[in-house]
Amino acid sequence: MSCDLSKKPEKLPKTEQYEKLIGKWKVTKSNFLPFEHPSFCEKMELNSIFKFDEYGILRVYENEKTKRNCNDYQKFWIDGNEIIAFEYDVGFSYEILKLTSDSLIIKSEIVPAYFFKEENIKTAKDLQGDDIRFIRENGIIITLKKQETLGNNED
Repeated sequence: MSCDLSKKPEKLPKTEQYEKLIGKWKVTKSNFLPFEHPSFCEKMELNSIFKFDEYGILRVYENEKTKRNCNDYQKFWIDGNEIIAFEYDVGFSYEILKLTSDSLIIKSEIVPAYFFKEENIKTAKDLQGDDIRFIRENGIIITLKKQETLGNNED
């Protein structure tokens, strides 16, 4: 199987949801910090940046000053009330709680991997700690504010 790199990537459909989502977003609030964006963005804080482009590519940055994204090549799409992100052969989702032209609130069910690193686990009880229980019961609610619109969605 070959990959034709000369082929122009396809733009996402011009739906109201995509029109609102495409852009650069900054995390302004979260009910749990640090949170994780799989697979290489292990400790995301306030001021982290999510860029959703018109070709379905998602780039995540630890903060506004970071020049290089922390995630690898990730595609995204909207399916119902979820943003699906896909990297290599792994997909994960964020539930969309609110999406307007300047405000995005998403919910993640992902318990950050740093909880499961060997140095953080002394006993089996650590795997059922208060933080992990909070995330499993409530999810991580992340509020983002749009910083700029990317692309012009023109053909």
